[in-house]
Amino acid sequence: MVVIRFLFALLLGFMLGTGSVLYLIHSGAGDFMIRRTEPVQDMERRLRDMEQQRDQLGRQLDDVINRAGRMETSFGELERRFAEVQRQLDAAKGGAGKPGQ
Repeated sequence: MVVIRFLFALLLGFMLGTGSVLYLIHSGAGDFMIRRTEPVQDMERRLRDMEQQRDQLGRQLDDVINRAGRMETSFGELERRFAEVQRQLDAAKGGAGKPGQ
């Protein structure tokens, strides 16, 4: 009789445990229990840190692109002014050489 009670209790415990696990898997309660663990919280924190770092690097990249565009514009303007000065020098040398011949 004691053996039958023990086997019945073992079977009942197994069935209740299986039912509880299935319920936790299919409901959001299992996800909540998993989220509360230390490794998951650490990974979530590191993920947030990486997302912030990615956003910061994106802003820095935009800033560098803007600076490069301004430098390109400035260099184009400098090149244009240099060409203009060079033409003026060439014109001055050409004009100065003709009367002295």
